[in-house]
Amino acid sequence: MDTAAIDWGAIALGLCVAAGLVWALVFFLRQNRQDLDSLEQTLRADSDDTGDGPPAGQP
Repeated sequence: MDTAAIDWGAIALGLCVAAGLVWALVFFLRQNRQDLDSLEQTLRADSDDTGDGPPAGQP
């Protein structure tokens, strides 16, 4: 394999694109986790409010 035949610019571009995709995926998953935690907290707070559930004594 001849080193002159390798296009280092294309390899560098590919690595940058791959690194960007990995970073975007990690950022998306972290934001998704924060949104899920916030939603669960909101649902817990809403379920603690009176009047949301069935009346006491009824199944």
